[in-house]
Amino acid sequence: MDSRDYCLQRDADLVVINSREEQLCCHDNKYYYYLKQELDSVLGDTYWIGLSKRDPEGTWKWVDGTSMTSSSWGPGYPDDKYGAEDCGAVSMDNWYDEQCDSRHFWICEKVVVLDHLEAELNKEVMREGGAPVFMRSPSSKMVSVGKTAHFSCRARGNPKPTIEWLHNDRPLKRDRTDDQSEPAVWMDGGGDLVVRGVRSGVETVRCVANNRAGTARSDPAELIVYGKIWTWSDRRPDGWMYFNHRLYFISTTKRNWTASRDDCLQRDADLVVINSREEQELVKELGGIYWIGLSKRDTKGTWKWVDGTKISKTSSFWGEGQPDDYGGPEDCVAAWVDSWNDKRCNRLNSWICEKVVVL
Repeated sequence: MDSRDYCLQRDADLVVINSREEQLCCHDNKYYYYLKQELDSVLGDTYWIGLSKRDPEGTWKWVDGTSMTSSSWGPGYPDDKYGAEDCGAVSMDNWYDEQCDSRHFWICEKVVVLDHLEAELNKEVMREGGAPVFMRSPSSKMVSVGKTAHFSCRARGNPKPTIEWLHNDRPLKRDRTDDQSEPAVWMDGGGDLVVRGVRSGVETVRCVANNRAGTARSDPAELIVYGKIWTWSDRRPDGWMYFNHRLYFISTTKRNWTASRDDCLQRDADLVVINSREEQELVKELGGIYWIGLSKRDTKGTWKWVDGTKISKTSSFWGEGQPDDYGGPEDCVAAWVDSWNDKRCNRLNSWICEKVVVL
């Protein structure tokens, strides 16, 4: 209710998401006021939307009184997991039901006439002061070697801010280079940043907005560059895929965690140990749910990989609220899309085997 009151005080209301385009971002002639300045750079945060079932009928409806005709609920939601969860929130690309007294960011929405859009923006600027405020911040990208990634940054303020870019925390050289041994970094016609991936690894970019009233720096966005992104067509005749001195076998059948590991061991491999972000992104490319080599079955409740190592703080990819032992002991882990979920070890899933190779 506090979030909605905030919107109403701005002649707006909590956002009504009634199209796929709107679920992904802002579009058309609507203006969105994000309390969080760098929405693109904090993917994973949760935002209230104008959806609830607080009326006596218990029906999910939007704040404008319309019924929910299409939805983007996360898997298994709504679930009233912790009791009455009557208010809707969005995180990443999914909706979740939440207890209405939980604390989250929020998104306000109002329809405006395009001719008056600039006036609306200026009104918000005057309300908050003239210092730069990000409307869009660069978000992380993934490309293969030789391909380019496009980063966008938009800021408002009074006077209008200028945008500068940092590449790996160094000021950007404005001229485009044709030196193929170095990343080609340049500004396109709209002032956005274009980076060509030259070698495997992780680079960072951020934008800096400046005007007389102050300076704002975006959170860093990552550019993950791969030597080669795998697809199903990359499978060798024996069913293995190669990446970064490792071979991966992706099953096409389903077994429990123990039987899945046994299959890997019979192949002189083991269930995959995910110890880098780029390896997690490769798993994401496959889609589906796969057993990975993480469990707490024989480690006195400590999550460990099949090679005996513990989870690294810099390469942990638990989903929101995970691990949770939902419905009982869940001592084994599966990778799903871009996150991990603890599951009962007797569940049936596909699996991924991994082994190191010497070229």
